[in-house]
Amino acid sequence: MMDDRRVHDEVFIQSIDRMERIIRYLVSNLGIDDASARDERLAADILVQLLREDNPMADEILDDAAIFLCESEEGSEMFPFENRNERAANSFYDRERAKAYIDAYWKNYNTAYPSFSHGGGDCTNFVSQVLYAGGMPWADDGNPANHKKSVNWYCKPGATAKDSERRITFSWKIAAVFKAHWTKRVARHGIFSYTEAIQSINELSGSVFLGDVVQFCYSGGVPYHTLAVTGYNRDPEYNIRDIVLASHDIDSNTRSLYRTMLKYPSDYKLRVYNIKLGS
Repeated sequence: MMDDRRVHDEVFIQSIDRMERIIRYLVSNLGIDDASARDERLAADILVQLLREDNPMADEILDDAAIFLCESEEGSEMFPFENRNERAANSFYDRERAKAYIDAYWKNYNTAYPSFSHGGGDCTNFVSQVLYAGGMPWADDGNPANHKKSVNWYCKPGATAKDSERRITFSWKIAAVFKAHWTKRVARHGIFSYTEAIQSINELSGSVFLGDVVQFCYSGGVPYHTLAVTGYNRDPEYNIRDIVLASHDIDSNTRSLYRTMLKYPSDYKLRVYNIKLGS
């Protein structure tokens, strides 16, 4: 089991390493100068073009490109809670079943699924399992070659911790690609600075429900940890109604959202996903 700081640091280092590999690729294969390759917007434009063309030149960095582009889709997303879909969106989502799954498997990992706890982290994989247990169906365009694209979301029987068999999507197991998929699919999605979330914790706790999802993000909005809402707690020290979270990697079902945010820079971001509206 990882500690909180290790999860934070490992994802940050992975993101830096990924960008350096992309820069080396652009410089070596496309003749782009180093300074231009470090322009994230330009790099994203080039990678999108290569992927749209199914250019074989991109094969060697396909994994890095898929994740980088999901991390880069920030745009002007800095908004408070905003309804994205109809009020009836995902009304079939069963919060009690999601909660029951959390209680059963937050510590004792479900062996029917692969585990990534020793290679990249298992937090997003676990939360995807929670959503599936609550009734959220797979998204599958029928092309196994598209398992790295954020439009798809599934973990099929027989999936392992390797990508080669294409039975598990990037969006199921990688925080940034999960974000790219679920911001378009949930009933409501919001992003807040930690300062905003801390100051409005009582209102926030009345706006999320069992089986909803939160992601801890760096200041740019890139997520590094994915967690599920499992309850609430009255914190007498701070006189607040706190949100209780469950996750893998930092295996817990009693984690305080409020106290976690207090540990990190105030400009870090909190993404909140209402799978459906209301309880």
